[in-house]
Amino acid sequence: MLQSKTRQTFIAVLTFAALLLCGSVINAQQSGNSVPENPQLVPGPEVDSARKASDSPSYTSPLRTETPVYAGYETTQTAEFGGRITNFGGNQGVWDTFVNLGSGPRLLEYSLDMHSPTHTGLFFDDLTLNNFGYGGDPNDLTRLRVLKGTLYNFNATFRRDQNIFDYNLLANPLNPPNSNPNVPILDSPHEFLLTRRMTDLDLSLFSLAPVRVRLGWSRVVNEGTTFSSVHEGTDAQLFQPTLNTSDTFRAGVALRFIPKTSINFDQFYTYYKGDTSAQLNGVPFLLAGGIPVNLGLPFNTPAGQPCATPILGTGFVNPACNGFLFYSRTGRNRNSYPTEQISVQSNYFRRLDFSARFIYSDAEADLPDFREFFSGLITRTAQRAFGDTGSATAKRITKTGDFGLTYRLTDKIRLIDSFRFNSFSIPGSWNYLTGSLFGATLLTNPVNPLGCNPAVPATCPVHTSSSSADVVNEFYNEFLRQESKINTFQVEYDFTRRISAYVGYRYENREITRNDNLLQVQTFLPSLPNRGGCPVSSTVGGICTLMTTDEGADFIPINANSALFGFSARPNDKWRFNFDTELYYADNTLTRISPRHLQQYRARGSYKARDWITLGASMNIRENRNNDFDIGNLQHNRSFAFTTVIAPPTATWGMDLNYSYNDIFSRSNICFVATPVPAGSLTCGAPFLAGISTYSELSHYGSLSGYFKPARRVTANVGYNLTSSTGDTLILNPNAPTGPLSFNYHLPMVMVAVEIAKNLTYKTGWNYYDYNEKSAPGPTLPRDFHGNALTLSLRYTM
Repeated sequence: MLQSKTRQTFIAVLTFAALLLCGSVINAQQSGNSVPENPQLVPGPEVDSARKASDSPSYTSPLRTETPVYAGYETTQTAEFGGRITNFGGNQGVWDTFVNLGSGPRLLEYSLDMHSPTHTGLFFDDLTLNNFGYGGDPNDLTRLRVLKGTLYNFNATFRRDQNIFDYNLLANPLNPPNSNPNVPILDSPHEFLLTRRMTDLDLSLFSLAPVRVRLGWSRVVNEGTTFSSVHEGTDAQLFQPTLNTSDTFRAGVALRFIPKTSINFDQFYTYYKGDTSAQLNGVPFLLAGGIPVNLGLPFNTPAGQPCATPILGTGFVNPACNGFLFYSRTGRNRNSYPTEQISVQSNYFRRLDFSARFIYSDAEADLPDFREFFSGLITRTAQRAFGDTGSATAKRITKTGDFGLTYRLTDKIRLIDSFRFNSFSIPGSWNYLTGSLFGATLLTNPVNPLGCNPAVPATCPVHTSSSSADVVNEFYNEFLRQESKINTFQVEYDFTRRISAYVGYRYENREITRNDNLLQVQTFLPSLPNRGGCPVSSTVGGICTLMTTDEGADFIPINANSALFGFSARPNDKWRFNFDTELYYADNTLTRISPRHLQQYRARGSYKARDWITLGASMNIRENRNNDFDIGNLQHNRSFAFTTVIAPPTATWGMDLNYSYNDIFSRSNICFVATPVPAGSLTCGAPFLAGISTYSELSHYGSLSGYFKPARRVTANVGYNLTSSTGDTLILNPNAPTGPLSFNYHLPMVMVAVEIAKNLTYKTGWNYYDYNEKSAPGPTLPRDFHGNALTLSLRYTM
């Protein structure tokens, strides 16, 4: 039930908004400068030559029969102001992830359209402004478009998205209830709460001149809070203040000197700044002496996580347990992406159309000062602290080319060929220095290695046979290159004006090359200086130094062939049908789930039973295979959809019906690690076990929407969406539920609009959200939720 105080507040706000709108109208009518007493009414043209010449075909101007002219401009404004009242029950995090709607006043929409019918505006002939969502919605947008004949066309867009993700199964260790202590993780350890702001500015000059100019700038800012985790003995959650900024500058010129031919050159430059840091998120436990410690996310004491007995009888943390006392990570990424593009399109020749494009990019990534610090205990290695510092650089050189042509051999036969070339290479390197301190427990003060005297063992760190080197310096270089060439040839034939078909062949060659070189210098101090394979012969003065190199090289060639076929038919004005298929074979793959055999079938058809009834259906079937003995991969994705649109000519009612069915399946051989080892398991090399991974999901989606006009001034819309999914997969963790593989999501809605006066409409909308999973929630909070969103608004058109 909605609280009465909330209702009263909302009604007061809505009344104030109505008075404000009415007052603005009265003021506008009394102002001699803006609204004449007898405004001239000028019919708007159905086709505006300046807008038709615009480079932006997506813009459409509403047809006007009686549009007031102010200061020489046909002007229309629409404002919809109101608010939402929401309530919900269930999981707050999943509600925010899926819906994220709150209560409060809203500017639901505002639009302004100004048009000079005589094209005599001083600075512009057309201006369009649209925005929505301001006042608290997770998504809001403002779009401005201004043009002056063929002189210029300016577009500006600002978008703000509030992105919240807290689906609590992601990265959740799923701590079992028999752990002592029992510490369930109720939210996703990788939750994020980000606000993304996107700004786009584009200017086109001289849209019909032989030389045309394009300029633009875009900025994307992601800012907020994210969480992550890091594994050092145990997995601790990290708090990550996030700020990532990307700026893209665009400049281009188009040349139209040759008839029916366009030559274009574009320059792009993107600069990315990553200023995200990470630190330990909380220290909820105490060691003896009141020292705070974080024992990490996993609490499965029967399996020894973070240790068998994390909490002693004294109530303090076991100092011999894995834990974090401190952690931080910093590093500022700076990446730049200059890109040049040249393209040509032409239908100069009577029977030949062709297009070509070449893109070159030389990107650079720089991480000049990376720092990572840890203090705590990793019991396996007795590591008490470490510090990592270093720098990394990388380049990415990309060359992409496209060429396509269509040759009309006769009026019925067309030859089509397209060729694509893509090549990129990424050389990169890093220089990394790690220094470690060792100790037996969280309360043991580590020995400073700088004071180590091999002759006096007490002055040196205490190591175990599993302890890593005290100092590690790495110099790493890697080179990755990939080159692909794809050529597609098709023959199209028109049997009749209504029936056509094509056959084709596609060849793909892909080559992947990888080379890496690692030089590692490890210094082992006493005690146990000969651990980690450091030979006695490399020990000098009780200190062992081990220098190793590792080089690797991979070359993976892939050749693929595809047979293509398709046809389209329109037997009469009521029936339309299209069908396409591809049969693919490759002699090699890059990943275990990449297909060596692929079959894809796509079909779409429609039937116009009446001028106001349209039936449609579509099918998309994809079958993947990789029958290598050690892979055994089998996949399919089969989807079917049906739609019905009913729009009677009376326009007093209408209806849309949609249904889709999707079947996804995958099976592959895998190697995995399990504790304890299941009985009868086969090995694929210790400690790995052999098994078969399966994934299957059947999903149904249905929607029904309709509109009704029970009275001349009343319009009602109703709708109902349902997504129902049932699935299963191999789950190695016995505590894991099927979660998002099996659920129902109901979305009914109702909206009523009442025209109060000629230009004033009152609207009421109700949306209901109901998400339910079909399996047990597992050892965390249930993810189900249900909620209502009531929207009330006044829409005024001036």
